[in-house]
Amino acid sequence: MAEVANTGLPIELPREVLSRLDPRLKELHSQLPAVLASRIFVLVRAARSRRIDPNRVVRYAFLYATAERQAQSDAVSDDHTRRAKRELAGEIHGFAGGYREDAEATRLFRGGRRALQQIQASLDALLGRWQAFEQVVGKHRPELPVHVQPRFSDSALSKLGERLHKMRIAIVLDEEDLTSETDGEQNRHSVITQTYIWWRLVLGPYSGKWSDMHQLARAWRMSPSLSLKDFQTVVNRSSKGAVSVSPLGSPWDSVLSEKL
Repeated sequence: MAEVANTGLPIELPREVLSRLDPRLKELHSQLPAVLASRIFVLVRAARSRRIDPNRVVRYAFLYATAERQAQSDAVSDDHTRRAKRELAGEIHGFAGGYREDAEATRLFRGGRRALQQIQASLDALLGRWQAFEQVVGKHRPELPVHVQPRFSDSALSKLGERLHKMRIAIVLDEEDLTSETDGEQNRHSVITQTYIWWRLVLGPYSGKWSDMHQLARAWRMSPSLSLKDFQTVVNRSSKGAVSVSPLGSPWDSVLSEKL
């Protein structure tokens, strides 16, 4: 059943809406969490002047409210992931307070990356000169005094070159940037884009669907488009290449995808 205890949120749909809902949809709505049901209540009330079948309005509102809730959940998850990465970034530099003091962990980690980059660039130049040096030694070694030649032997040069190469390997930046602000977010859709995708691909087809989508997007302040054609262009562009993924799965799947 819906979460109703001490919420103070309006979750029951108006009687004139409930009386017209499909029994399955009414039952599913009654089982929604209070926060989600309350948001649907607000959306349905905002669309009351649009003369759209309540069965359709509730479905559209459910998908919009679910997209909002998913975005909120993602934001919490992203924040936890970001803090966990800052904690690791701090530990790399011997700082144990990275989860709470993420600014200091970020400063240490980014400073360390800059230092590695600068040393790497300098060492790369040195290795280039070292190769030229080995060639010069190989050419002139026979002309050196006999007691000096062993110090410039192939074995001696090889050991020095090997140490330089090991130093180069140790400073390669092969780990991810643990202080990146966009990890996990860059591939996510905005709430409105995700809603449009679900409206198009999850809700079943019916005559007048585009008109309903446009009216509801206007009623819910999702779109400023006055023209249905302009609205269609925006939705088609934002949902291009998207794959149909239902937000909750069965039994909502069948209710949402059926022809209305």
